[in-house]
Amino acid sequence: MNAKIFRFEVEHPDYGTVIVESIGEDSATMTAAKRWDADWAKIAGWCRVRKLGTARKPRCRRCHREFGEAGSPAAYCPECERAMEWERRRRPQFKREDRRAKER
Repeated sequence: MNAKIFRFEVEHPDYGTVIVESIGEDSATMTAAKRWDADWAKIAGWCRVRKLGTARKPRCRRCHREFGEAGSPAAYCPECERAMEWERRRRPQFKREDRRAKER
């Protein structure tokens, strides 16, 4: 998908206001309806959609750098993913003792 991702503010009189990232106003309304757990067809006419600008790039939870494409759901940058995988593999695999009462 090569579409540009934007941020939209979707407002409804009963459900309130929510900010979503989407490629257009219609899909922003659908995304907001999913968050509100409402039927999109019934509330679409009452929604007001306002474009806020382009979506932000994701920030890594570990090193706090921006990476990737705007609107991407990734949590960690590729460098941190590699480092965490290396730490996971390096960690010894201890056999845990059984703590159930009958096995003591």
